Amino acid sequence: MKNKRILILIIPFYFLACTNAANQKNTNVIHFDSGFSLYQDTFFVDIKGEMTHALKYHNKYYILFEQRVLKYGGERKRWIYVFSNGKIEKIIDCPKKMDAVYLDFFVKNDSIILKPYMDKQLYYFDTQNYDWKEIDKADDLIFEDKNFYIYSLDFGEWGGKTWFKNKKTGVEYLIESKTPLINKIDTTYYLTDLYRILKIENPLRLNICADDVIYENIEKTQKYYSWYGEPIGFETMYADLDTVRINGYTFIIPQKINIVSSFVWQNKLLHIYKTDTATYIAKIENNSIKPIQKIGENLRFYNWYHSYRCKNLNGNNELLKFQTKDEQMFGLMEVIDNNVFVQYFTNKAELKPKSKGQTKSDSIFINRLNLILSDLEKLQLKDVVSAEHKWGSFDITPNYVIGIGDSWNPNKYTIDTSKSYLIQEDSLISNSIDYFATKSNDLVRAVIFEWEKTDFLKPNLEKLTKEKFEKKINFLEDCITQKAGKPIKSNSEKNYTEKVWITSNELKIELEKMKSFNHIRLIIYKE
Repeated sequence: MKNKRILILIIPFYFLACTNAANQKNTNVIHFDSGFSLYQDTFFVDIKGEMTHALKYHNKYYILFEQRVLKYGGERKRWIYVFSNGKIEKIIDCPKKMDAVYLDFFVKNDSIILKPYMDKQLYYFDTQNYDWKEIDKADDLIFEDKNFYIYSLDFGEWGGKTWFKNKKTGVEYLIESKTPLINKIDTTYYLTDLYRILKIENPLRLNICADDVIYENIEKTQKYYSWYGEPIGFETMYADLDTVRINGYTFIIPQKINIVSSFVWQNKLLHIYKTDTATYIAKIENNSIKPIQKIGENLRFYNWYHSYRCKNLNGNNELLKFQTKDEQMFGLMEVIDNNVFVQYFTNKAELKPKSKGQTKSDSIFINRLNLILSDLEKLQLKDVVSAEHKWGSFDITPNYVIGIGDSWNPNKYTIDTSKSYLIQEDSLISNSIDYFATKSNDLVRAVIFEWEKTDFLKPNLEKLTKEKFEKKINFLEDCITQKAGKPIKSNSEKNYTEKVWITSNELKIELEKMKSFNHIRLIIYKE
């Protein structure tokens, strides 16, 4: 394994912007007395998604972005951006079948692989044809040298295990360690996780595995809890943990220091760690972490659960990702020798809707109603997209076609495409709209509006929210009556009200309110 660990991407990311607008770059360099140098760049980008994974391969950079899902669950749209010589080379959609909450994105056997956590199937990325291919399942190898294969598994609440498999004898040795980052100096192995650094001078001194706890059997049977063994064969260099007893149970509680990563420089093991407010390079002395140099403030580093092969394989493809207090700013960090490179990205793209206020929100509703009622049978989806963009609506279209009930599609039109938008009125109420269409002729067949609470976690505002929804239903009834006349049907129950209109061009309008849930729904379709 190389001593030089790559932890961040240093290329002109302003090409990541999907627009042709000029991007600006600010650079700052600080040389410290400690011998380290800090290089900080800021790029202004426009990315309609959130960075989740990143790696370097053959001097190209592969960045995985994910669509933020604000309302609909299920599949999330993902893209891979490929960069070469500081320029965007390709943007590739990830197939829908690769949708998963947890992914591992890594290089193995000179190939780029994406592995959904719960799926035994793997996906190989063809870097020549920019295409995905299914391949056989991968093992959980996280490190390899001339003497050992090292495997690791994450068992969630059951912790994790790491196996050293002797290449000559096939005998496996086990330590209770959850998917660590592994560094090696001479013949000594160092295992780093969030709160511990373990030192193994000779893996043959670890517990020898019985057949039922070798990696292959545990991976096959999933019996994570079957055996833990004695803590032998290693030294704890550092542990930022407290043990507490609650109701007869023992809990391990991490403290305020998180070890982000470790790396080897000048044959010494150094670390990147963070507190609640700052990030440092440090060394370990007498089981204590000693800061050498402060390199950042208010950075929140992250790595997705069950994404751990990328920490170690190839030794130079781990990229440290971080968020900041500003949701529109994120970044990457890398250490090369004694140089620290920090790349900040200020994102112009709106990742979540901003409150528009009641007046603006009501105006958008009236514009939508006019557009739909004018002649729904001739309304094309492309015109809807253009109008919603002009009104400043927030696109929340999921990565699949939303279904519609047969009662709202009495003419049995083919519904095989849809678009969804969100208007956040304020902290109490938001309005979404779904347009259901036929792809072959781009015609909109039905439209569904919904008004819901903006934040379902604010129960103390229930009275104010209820008043807000009462005013909204009255406003909607008045608007529709002005366009379609008096309702042909009106029904009121304890927790439910419904009114129905028929327009002069035979469009049916159904307005429903569920009082108990502060929910309003408006459906418009051809009768």
